[in-house]
Amino acid sequence: MATPETRPPHLLFACGARWYAVPAPLAAEVVTFPELTRVPGAPAHLLGVFNHRGEVVPVVDLGQLAAGSPQPSGRAVLVRVARGVMGLTATEVADVTPVTGSFEPQGTSGIHAHLLGPADAAGRSVLVLEPEGLFDFLSQRT
Repeated sequence: MATPETRPPHLLFACGARWYAVPAPLAAEVVTFPELTRVPGAPAHLLGVFNHRGEVVPVVDLGQLAAGSPQPSGRAVLVRVARGVMGLTATEVADVTPVTGSFEPQGTSGIHAHLLGPADAAGRSVLVLEPEGLFDFLSQRT
């Protein structure tokens, strides 16, 4: 029997009923975002942008993007990758903890190619976000 792979600590957060994990070193901070500026013609999952410390941050409704079900929230996990920063809506933020699992993409295209699992963190079933690929995917769509 194969031993599940263990990844370094991840920040756990929920968007609606689903739990996600993002590598802790890439989770810059959790913020309460101000009123967002809408982006004309943007897809439904892009709620808008806001200025955070001199940087324009797009806010993505992860519930809308991953499941087609909007999840109202005033908080976001800011994820920083080499090309920039993005805010992912969070209805709850838990802890930083190790994640174990198979880390297989949940699909071959779209966001599901950047959601890995099934995984477990602190007794919760989570999907692990692959931030660089997700950022690239979102950059092409927005």
